Amino acid sequence: MLAGAARPRMPASAARSRLVEPLSGETRLMLRAAQLYYRLNLTQDQVGERLGVSRFKVGRLLDRALRESAVRIEIVHPAARLVELEDELTDRFGLGGAVVVDVASTGSEQDDELLARERVAGAAAVHLASLQPTGAIGVSWGRTMLEVAAHLRPGWTAATEIVQLNGATSQSARPTRAHEIVERFGATSGAAIRLMAAPAIVGTPGLRDALEQDPSVGETLAAARAAQTAVFSMGVLGPESVHVASGYLGATDLAALGEAGAVGDILGRFVTRAGGIALPSLDRRTIGLPLEELRAKTLTVGVVAGAGRGPIALAALRVGCVRVLVTDEATASWVLDHA
Repeated sequence: MLAGAARPRMPASAARSRLVEPLSGETRLMLRAAQLYYRLNLTQDQVGERLGVSRFKVGRLLDRALRESAVRIEIVHPAARLVELEDELTDRFGLGGAVVVDVASTGSEQDDELLARERVAGAAAVHLASLQPTGAIGVSWGRTMLEVAAHLRPGWTAATEIVQLNGATSQSARPTRAHEIVERFGATSGAAIRLMAAPAIVGTPGLRDALEQDPSVGETLAAARAAQTAVFSMGVLGPESVHVASGYLGATDLAALGEAGAVGDILGRFVTRAGGIALPSLDRRTIGLPLEELRAKTLTVGVVAGAGRGPIALAALRVGCVRVLVTDEATASWVLDHA
């Protein structure tokens, strides 16, 4: 019997339908066995003694009761729906795992956003500790990743190196805090760290190529490619995007991305709901790990939380760059409804 599950009960409708016709001896025996086992909580051995049949016979009677819906099992634990969503996501997208978190509404959109990020990030940190990835681990940056890093506990794993996956040097007065994420991952895992000293997006493809060939960026990018584990968040398209706050994108860029069908970004790569690169001209100016290389890694943990994140979560799943998804219930439901 599952923890938190009610013992199966006998539906009244099923009982009434059987009263219409005289009960056969075998049917009567089945119902008596079900009553003794499910309502009186007797063991199968005790039921057999009461009815004068073997334990094996009792098992067959109970199987028949379930098969014919004389007994209905209901799982009533509050987390049952979350587990169901996790299983649906895993099956639908061929994932290695999924973690879906319940986030209660506060009545405030801003507070809901903060609570969703905090709850999902906490669940991601716990799940990462259960996975215990070793070797080099690549990490992205952003508000959700900053929250994940804050929830990591010392000794959650023993990594060799934490590598920044994409550029993050801010072009505005607001820092990206990418270094805090990498440093926290490193400090809690006992690993060395490797930062990427470059912006997320630059002015021309030529400048991007020149920066990626410079050892200060190129060596980090090579380490990011070599890491077999990646942990990353996904961003939405709009004024609230960290790429807007950090000065990488303006109103013109947002308009062009919107017209191209972009729904958000993964490692600064803006994608459509179908999973394609929305604006190749912008992508050629983006510094960091390409999505095809992210997709090739052994373990990729995608973390996404908050209102409006369904489309980018679905896009990331369609890209195939997520092996384990950690998200909130609303996002998970949206993804399954629109897949």
